[in-house]
Amino acid sequence: MTDWKDFEWVVWRLEVQDPSQLAGEDPDLDERTQETMTELAASLGCVYENCVDYDSYADGTPYYAWWVRLPAVEHARLDKDGLPQVLGPLRQYLTTELPDGLKWDITPDREYTVDHAGSTAMRFAYDELIAPFERALMPLRRDGAEALDPRAKVWKWEENVLVGTFDLWLCNDSDRPHKWLVVTVGLWTEPQLFDEEPAARLGHFDFTPHHPLLFLPRPPGPVTFTVRAESGSFPGKSSSRAKGADVIGTAHQWTANDPDVLAGRVARDLKLLWPHLTGSERS
Repeated sequence: MTDWKDFEWVVWRLEVQDPSQLAGEDPDLDERTQETMTELAASLGCVYENCVDYDSYADGTPYYAWWVRLPAVEHARLDKDGLPQVLGPLRQYLTTELPDGLKWDITPDREYTVDHAGSTAMRFAYDELIAPFERALMPLRRDGAEALDPRAKVWKWEENVLVGTFDLWLCNDSDRPHKWLVVTVGLWTEPQLFDEEPAARLGHFDFTPHHPLLFLPRPPGPVTFTVRAESGSFPGKSSSRAKGADVIGTAHQWTANDPDVLAGRVARDLKLLWPHLTGSERS
């Protein structure tokens, strides 16, 4: 994809620089604008993505940025300034939440746009694997995880292969404060150090061995599917000891050749491992 016309969706970035910190040291713009930006973008046929309100450039200049995903038709419908018309109401609202005199920079974000396109393609390519898990696991979610959309995400872009994961947030992790228990679904990979197959090479160097991964293009021939759920803390890649001395890390992993059978087994086992996902507590 080399031209904006190649994309079904284009992500735009609305940024404001605040060198004098006129909005204050902790403006809390993310939380303050999230609900209105979500509703306003949806009413315009767009999707509000997220906000960053705590970052700064290398020279120390603070900035606030919002990302909104536009369908191709709205990306191409421009106003007199050459910007998509639908961005006008969004910017107008944001100005009511900001002090006067700040500098705006509104541009399409190629990295986010390409990322979304790749992740959408990966989701489509593995729908027969993902759909059974959404049907089986989404009714079990709790603790606010039900408000988080499952995510197909491309993490590695190589010349001949894309590598990603599909993640579904299940509930709070009782062994890790302020952390989610996430179920990851993908293909079983057996990493080999000298294997020339791109999937095996990436599996060895960039991901935990046997971590469920998705590849584009899909590997030819029969494959084994795998699911993994981790709880507690594990040592990092450059450490031999976990940070939490008194926490036990546990990992549960399942494999099967049939995604429907696998989804049913995983749902059954998760309810046994974390009983609060079902029963009277959910009423």
